[in-house]
Amino acid sequence: MSSVNLIAFGTFGNPNGFTQTFFAGTPVEIKTLDIRGAILIYPSSKLYSLRKEYKDGSYIITYTIYTYAKEPTSAREGSFIGSSIMFTAEIAEENITVRCLNEFHSNLISRNVQNDTLTVNHSENFSIGKPADFDKINFNLKKIDIFDSVQSTNRQLMVYCETNPSALQIILKKAVDLLNVYDTIYFTESSDIAKFVHQKNIFQFVQKDGFENEIKKLNDERKRKIQETVTEFENEKIKWENSRKQSGEDFKSKIERNKELHLANGRKIEESEKNLEKLNEVYYAFSQKIDEFLNQLKTADSLMLNNITQSYKADKNTFLENVRNLGIPELDSVSQPRSVREREIPVYSSSYYSNSGRKEAETEQSNIFKTATVILSVFLLAAVSGLAWFQFFKEPEKQIVYKEPEPEVTTEPVSELTVSALNPKPNAEAEFLILNEMNRKLTTDLKIDSVTGFVFKANPQSVEKYYKYQKKDYSKQLFENNKESFKISGIDTIYTGDLKFIPIFK
Repeated sequence: MSSVNLIAFGTFGNPNGFTQTFFAGTPVEIKTLDIRGAILIYPSSKLYSLRKEYKDGSYIITYTIYTYAKEPTSAREGSFIGSSIMFTAEIAEENITVRCLNEFHSNLISRNVQNDTLTVNHSENFSIGKPADFDKINFNLKKIDIFDSVQSTNRQLMVYCETNPSALQIILKKAVDLLNVYDTIYFTESSDIAKFVHQKNIFQFVQKDGFENEIKKLNDERKRKIQETVTEFENEKIKWENSRKQSGEDFKSKIERNKELHLANGRKIEESEKNLEKLNEVYYAFSQKIDEFLNQLKTADSLMLNNITQSYKADKNTFLENVRNLGIPELDSVSQPRSVREREIPVYSSSYYSNSGRKEAETEQSNIFKTATVILSVFLLAAVSGLAWFQFFKEPEKQIVYKEPEPEVTTEPVSELTVSALNPKPNAEAEFLILNEMNRKLTTDLKIDSVTGFVFKANPQSVEKYYKYQKKDYSKQLFENNKESFKISGIDTIYTGDLKFIPIFK
């Protein structure tokens, strides 16, 4: 919800020191506007500032002016009086803001300062007068939508430049965008203030040319990020095209095998052919969608980049779900139908675009076909189904990123124990993408206690939070849900392959 506030403040000496008070709008808790110790205000000088905060889901932009005023009870240098206009969620045009800010501050000085000395001892006692056009500000607001992050940068910038109203409103208009880099930007044409800040070296100091260079660096960084995203999207398109070709080859190979082994089973062959067409349509539609995003990125600004990225993620999730829901019906004598979900469509980070996967998959596919031919003459349908389930695609070589030290204790094989009831009882399973990422990181030959430890660390809110004191019982439950992923070796239960189900509590 947008709002406009007027704030007045000053340094009053003992006992009150620095105080600030809201005089219009709804008071909110904000950072202090005190600059003592960082900047020294000199007689007949002015200092303007532009500050960004993020609070309760909205950006707060504060425009401020500081001028010299002695404290009522002392003659310490650097004391000041100041005025601010604070905006929440929306800001006004800079010419209106500068005019109202200067008028508010002039009224504040005329009513509360005599002979350069404050006549009150607390900001609550200020006599103020609203700017003539203050109530019109609400009719000229524009949404604050140019910031890339809500995080504070903890950086400040001092700009030595002209601060007359016409020059100031131009530089403030540019400076709002620069709040992506700095939390507060100060402006002064006082050589004394500029010299003090430059010598103090508390924060960065630039002149007008340096300010323009800061703007240029921000724009160049945004262009770089856009180009990075373009490159990632192009690589994504290549990756999914390769995946489409490989998936198409897989479908065709399955279809041919089914025709050779079961010529009479025409219905299932026809269904497989239809699914192949649907698969190509799904990949083609997503490829077209990436082309649309690439075209949009050619003219994208920072706001559009965020919107395009979010749209892409949503379309990608839809695409993945559509592909996973496509089944590959097979002849009953070969294997049970198995969806693309079980083939584990590869999920890559933006920095991973490996070309080795296809060669490994082709080699593995050839091995599986040979194995299946032998198995068909010996084993029952269930055994063949299991072979197709676990060996149809070889996963990319795993990197060992987690291997918890194995405690040297004697444990009974989990398979020989009765699963204890966990409290609370698991009521859900980990999402597919999380499960896939964990399987990628785990390495074989881990004991089940180590696997459980990794599950806890990877799922702090849905597993560790509830079962950190039930680790042994959770290991039993994990084994019961994934018997095919472990083997019993003497007194140990050893992890051998991908987990299929991770019980969690929501």
